[in-house]
Amino acid sequence: MSKKRGREQPAINTQLVEIYEDLANVDENIRLKAAQALLTNFVADGKSTGEQLNEIVRRLLRGLCSGRKAARLGFSVVLTELLIELLGPSGRSVAGFPNVLELIETLKNQSQVSSNVSGQEERDHQFGRLFGAESIIKSGILFQPSMGVEAWSNILDIVYELAKRKPWLREECGFILFNSIQILKGKDLEYAQLIIDKLLAKGLSKTPQGVAIWIGIQAEFPSIALPRGVWHHEDPLNRKDISRLAKILMEASATTSPQSVLESETTTNGAWATKLQFAWDVVLAELLDFHPQGLQKSAKPAKRMRFAEFWEECIDKALFATSSSEERKYWGFLLFQRIVPNVPVKVLSDIFTQNLMRCLTNQLASPERYLHRAAERSIKTILARARSNPNTRAPILKALLDPVNGDINFDKITKTKTVETLISLVDDPSFEQVVGIYEDLILRPGVDDEKTAASRRQSAADQLVSAVRSIQHHSTEQVLAKSEFLVNIRRILALLAKCAYFEVDNAPNDQGDSPGPKISQASREMFRTRISSCLSSLVAKPIGEPSYFAYELVCNIHGREENANHPHVVLNADENVRVVLRKAWQTLRKVHTQSSCDPDEEARFFRALELLYSLTILQVHNEEADAVGILVELNHSFKPLLQKKRRPQDSATLIEILLSFIAKPSQLFRRLAQQVFTACASELDDTALQSMIEILETKESLSGQSQMFDQEDEEGQAGSAFDVEEVDLAKTGLGSSSAEEESDEGSSDTDAADSDEDDDGLAELNAKLAQIVGTRPGNEDVDAEDSSSSDEEMTDEQMFELNGSLENIFRERKKVTSKKTEKKDAKENIVNFKCRVLDLLEIYVKQEHGNGLALSLSLPILTLVRTTTSPLVSRKACDVMREYARLCKGDGMPHIEDTESVFDLLEAVHVEAMKEGSNAHASACSQASLLLVRVLVAHDRESLRKVVKVYGATQERALFDFSCKVKTSFFTDWLNWCTSARK
Repeated sequence: MSKKRGREQPAINTQLVEIYEDLANVDENIRLKAAQALLTNFVADGKSTGEQLNEIVRRLLRGLCSGRKAARLGFSVVLTELLIELLGPSGRSVAGFPNVLELIETLKNQSQVSSNVSGQEERDHQFGRLFGAESIIKSGILFQPSMGVEAWSNILDIVYELAKRKPWLREECGFILFNSIQILKGKDLEYAQLIIDKLLAKGLSKTPQGVAIWIGIQAEFPSIALPRGVWHHEDPLNRKDISRLAKILMEASATTSPQSVLESETTTNGAWATKLQFAWDVVLAELLDFHPQGLQKSAKPAKRMRFAEFWEECIDKALFATSSSEERKYWGFLLFQRIVPNVPVKVLSDIFTQNLMRCLTNQLASPERYLHRAAERSIKTILARARSNPNTRAPILKALLDPVNGDINFDKITKTKTVETLISLVDDPSFEQVVGIYEDLILRPGVDDEKTAASRRQSAADQLVSAVRSIQHHSTEQVLAKSEFLVNIRRILALLAKCAYFEVDNAPNDQGDSPGPKISQASREMFRTRISSCLSSLVAKPIGEPSYFAYELVCNIHGREENANHPHVVLNADENVRVVLRKAWQTLRKVHTQSSCDPDEEARFFRALELLYSLTILQVHNEEADAVGILVELNHSFKPLLQKKRRPQDSATLIEILLSFIAKPSQLFRRLAQQVFTACASELDDTALQSMIEILETKESLSGQSQMFDQEDEEGQAGSAFDVEEVDLAKTGLGSSSAEEESDEGSSDTDAADSDEDDDGLAELNAKLAQIVGTRPGNEDVDAEDSSSSDEEMTDEQMFELNGSLENIFRERKKVTSKKTEKKDAKENIVNFKCRVLDLLEIYVKQEHGNGLALSLSLPILTLVRTTTSPLVSRKACDVMREYARLCKGDGMPHIEDTESVFDLLEAVHVEAMKEGSNAHASACSQASLLLVRVLVAHDRESLRKVVKVYGATQERALFDFSCKVKTSFFTDWLNWCTSARK
């Protein structure tokens, strides 16, 4: 028997060794399995003696002092469970196993540090002692009814002594004691009293950990007798202690009085740590979940600081102050990131304080900033909260744009899209709050300087335009399915219209913010431009019907005009204009009704007319000079249609109106013209098309501009009538050698004559100037100088006369030198106008290529390709011709009544092809010719015989007439077509 027992002992030891090894493993699963094996095989089975269990406890306590792998984590878990099993309320008594007091002594002995150990080994033993104390506390064996407070007092002494002597362990010590407060719930008050008494005795009450423990005891044991004289009203969160609390939480010395020398000497925590003290969380949680009943009766809740006060004093002014170190600011960002996800909505705006916002924007502005990544994480936290809680979006947006703490240009300064993203996240009805925020920013920009106020208002308007475009990024089906998208766009347009067309009262708001400068006329013009930008975008990428938002906007303006409670309209118009507006409004309502009731083909026309009327009325409010006249013409043209007597016959008038729109420097009205033109293309007659052809035939010169716009060739009349949003003449090579090669001789001769005329004018002025001042022009003989005249002195009267003469000469010289600029501008204007007309013609040939009337466009387009001096115009004209020829196939072939006029057109195209031009011109002529051939053959195949004769005559001239410049490719294309036609 003795031999068998001798063999079993080594087996048990081997198993324990393996378990101890696994308890230190970095893999949590392995540690847990080892803990379960130890408790099952050596504790729960009841076979181990008290001596064996005592040895296991000593081994576990020694393991806590080990610095290898994860020993402390594994050994502390087993120790806690072992103590619960053996010394807990339901634990079994084992003879020879130490009691709680003896266990505490064992902990002290096993973690005792020798005098000759290294610093690392000393730290390991101190950590082991702390982990051992934590395991004993967690096991609950200290708080059994049969136990006194002696053991608890001994454990507190161990923990407080470590906190006092080792600042780098202080936070862990405080955290253990703070967590023990939850274990003390329902226990004798004496346990909690010991925590406070020893906290004060050890001089640790004015530390972050001391504050957290005090608050925890105060909340869980409201009847406890807290020592007086430490905090005002025995509350660390009392308003009078706010400055002291800020210093303590930043771990600065909170007091320098003689009686507090001991305390001040022990409150320093050592080196700065990147991790926040847990005390911050305790304080913030207490302030955010403030309940007066959680305080003792002697405390006064009214004296406790509010969350906003704490944040401003302890975080904004302490951590984010201008003089604060980068380390403190980093702490501030950590706190911000920690509180944003959970802070109640009602106090959310309180955390966006002035210093924090300044630091946030500065750090975001450049990746080179030290805390740039911390600031980026803060922004991500903000957006994450906004995505998870819709109620936070408007308050966050308001805080970021606030004129005092934030900035209306937050995105621009920080180079982020934070504001843009927030706006895109806001849904109805919260969007109404967003519009209110922007209205407040516009009316009360936070400055008295008019220039700065105008700049901020422009930024606000730009962001509203971006909001409209962000809504457009959703699919049309998604937007139409969610009606709030449409409502939100209408709200934005209504706000812009209110600021653009009405006298707005900027009285102080509910918060008492003082009003800013009144909206200036320049700002009103800016708002009108932004409205045009919104409508332009909505017309270009319509959500539903393109006319919807323009009509709703005009209705909003009309409603405000009719409502006496709304601001006064700023439109400066006489009674006649107002009569025209009233009639136009009545007509618009009829058009809107027709667009809803008529069949689809009719409704499309009426919706285009609705858009035309709406934007023309808007132009009247913009005080455009010709807008009233256009309204009168619209009423005249479409009155018969609205009376349902007949379709409008005067399509030429409609085209003239549309041409006046594309002449405006606005994308919106170009797109409007295209929308209306698309709807009305089928109504155009020969007269309407001729109006467009006349523009293509206009000379690209000052005289051409004067002829087109009925201008007098006077000073100041030849300004630029077009914007260059889509056309950059410099980039397309206007005036380059290639353009000059494509220009016709007449244009070249005109330019040369104009240049000679300018040179003659300058020479004449130089001669006059020389005569007045008594000198000779530079090309005269300087040696023939009259010395007697140069020596004369001029009287005052002569000087006065000379000044007047010089002014006249220089004024005339300025006129001559500006002539070239006027000619250049005029040329650009005509080129732009032709490009826009070509855009309309492209729409026409796409829709009406089956209409024989479209054939009349062929020859003017070919002539334009040859005669224009602009490569851009030439290219656009070629594109129109190519698209027309491509569409006229099969069912899309134009229908003609007779062939005679088409043959005349074919011969004219061949005559055009014989003229000298570019390769692009030759290709366009060939396409037009073959198009006409296909039309003739489709009508009557016998027409092909006459077509062959036309081509033969052209080829004969190419052989014998050297003035005929037709290209070889013209005949090559014809032969290729003949080959395909035979198949």
